[in-house]
Amino acid sequence: MNVPVADIQRVVDRYLRSEASASMVLMELVQLTEDPAALARALPTLAGEPARLRELTRHLAENEAGCRTIVRMIRQRLDSPDVAGDAEEGIQRSRELFDASVAESEESSVALYSLGSPELLAAATDEVIGVLEEWGVLGLHRDALEIGCGIGRLMVPLCSRVRSVVGTDVSSGMFSAAMRRLEGLPNARVQLTTGKDLSEFRSESMDLVYSVDAFPYMALSGQALVERHFQEVRRVLRLAGDFVLFNYAYGRPREDANGEVLALAHGA
Repeated sequence: MNVPVADIQRVVDRYLRSEASASMVLMELVQLTEDPAALARALPTLAGEPARLRELTRHLAENEAGCRTIVRMIRQRLDSPDVAGDAEEGIQRSRELFDASVAESEESSVALYSLGSPELLAAATDEVIGVLEEWGVLGLHRDALEIGCGIGRLMVPLCSRVRSVVGTDVSSGMFSAAMRRLEGLPNARVQLTTGKDLSEFRSESMDLVYSVDAFPYMALSGQALVERHFQEVRRVLRLAGDFVLFNYAYGRPREDANGEVLALAHGA
């Protein structure tokens, strides 16, 4: 592990200050070090409250296999922070990334911070569902569309909370995983798409469109693709419909991202 201990300490300090969960911090540390074993040796030597450091070390030990899987996923070097040359290139890059990721771990492919744990992913999924319920956008009279549904982890619990739910994805691997998880749920279906638009859906056919962690990859495919999807969302939503977007772009100041989203939502 050729990472300065000071860099590890800076990440761990966010956990010690209760600014980030143990799972989120471990994800960042595994990405930083690519060496769970060395990380396990380093954690007890850091400055901070001993009990909290022991808890973080225990969490790492309990999820060691998942952390090793994350290292394998990272070392494929398919995830790039660079903007693609055009939308086609960006979509293909996302397709290859998620096909490879879901083959390694269904849980980590949709939420790296799950550390490959079905239990951690289920807890994170429950949080998102709770937010949707709190915001009042669900209902058995409503039809929902998820952009970038991945393995269908949100669609499964939504089936009992909406009239129908459709998920789209560009990855055939994600599509297959979602189809398997949604088997036997008659009000859910998955659509493998080109990722260019929502042309498969009629105008004013949805009451809710939502997306979790998909738009950052769309943003890396170019602003034109992002703008096109906002236009398409406005088209497919019924009057008084809702668009819920969890994570618009990574590494952007929240105020800037919020301002851009509001402008796009109003067609500016």
